[in-house]
Amino acid sequence: MPPKEKVSRVMVLEAAFEMTRENGFENVTARKLAQKLGSSTQPIFRAYENMEMLKEELFYKSAEMFSDYMLSSREKGKPVYLSMGMAYIDMACKEKHLFKLIADIEEYETEDLHEFLQQGDCKELLEKLPKTEKLSPDKKKEVFRMVWMFTHGVATLVTSKRVNMQTEEIEDMLKKAYEGFVSAVIQ
Repeated sequence: MPPKEKVSRVMVLEAAFEMTRENGFENVTARKLAQKLGSSTQPIFRAYENMEMLKEELFYKSAEMFSDYMLSSREKGKPVYLSMGMAYIDMACKEKHLFKLIADIEEYETEDLHEFLQQGDCKELLEKLPKTEKLSPDKKKEVFRMVWMFTHGVATLVTSKRVNMQTEEIEDMLKKAYEGFVSAVIQ
């Protein structure tokens, strides 16, 4: 009889990620996870000391997925803040449970937005922000930060169904907000 396949940390993370996508992390328990993996809870707690550690890794995995989606969704002919913002909102609507996990967690060390903006693709994004050519790098970061905060707020309201807006309305709103932020920073 062949030995039973060991449950690896990667297997636990992937199963928990799938369960979180489907039903939210609040419905992921060690017992349900073990059932999905066809094992006892022991391998889960060998891989992760506790469920909070697993939640932290799920947070980072989800945030990376959102980031990858936004960066790959840049559309030609559309300003970068708009295509990435719309991609973020779209992903939040499609992946409500992962978005909730990302939005709800405060205690994990997340990169400061300024550090995020220093990375390769993101530095390029700052250079492509329309109407900011004459702004200093710090002012460009300020514009980006305001746009990001506004976009996250819209995503939160749309996914929680507190507002019901069509894509065109959201795009128009993001454009107006961007124009306002740029004007405020230039003054």
